[in-house]
Amino acid sequence: MVRFRLPLVPRSLRWSAVAVVAATICYYSVFTPPGSGAIRTGPLGVLAYGTWLHGLAYAGLALTLAYAFQDVSWRDRSVLVVVFLVAVGYGVGIELLQSTLETRTADKTDVLVNATGAAIAAVCWRVALRVIRFYRARRLTELRSPVTR
Repeated sequence: MVRFRLPLVPRSLRWSAVAVVAATICYYSVFTPPGSGAIRTGPLGVLAYGTWLHGLAYAGLALTLAYAFQDVSWRDRSVLVVVFLVAVGYGVGIELLQSTLETRTADKTDVLVNATGAAIAAVCWRVALRVIRFYRARRLTELRSPVTR
């Protein structure tokens, strides 16, 4: 079976990535969202563009959270539940923030889409962990080939 090796960078970098993703979501949730009014539907014309952005944003948040939590001693399932709850909680907080702004509106459907994106990412992470092995990398010189047999 092919195994993939991924570097586990220092904890401060992993949590910095989480902060950047969360800040980006907050910025685009409070100010004008990307593509406002210019694009109506997302890929395949199935869902609205905003729906795709919500799902992808919270999937990205869940993935960065899962990576940040990778070295905790909890069971994988517990980590994924925490990741899901934190991502959904953040989404609810953003919707509550939007409800206080004149230029934005809160939407329960957005919370559901955020939760769906986070759930899909958590499940994908759980499946990916079957073939991924992490190794500590504190410097660029410690990076290794990602594929082993």
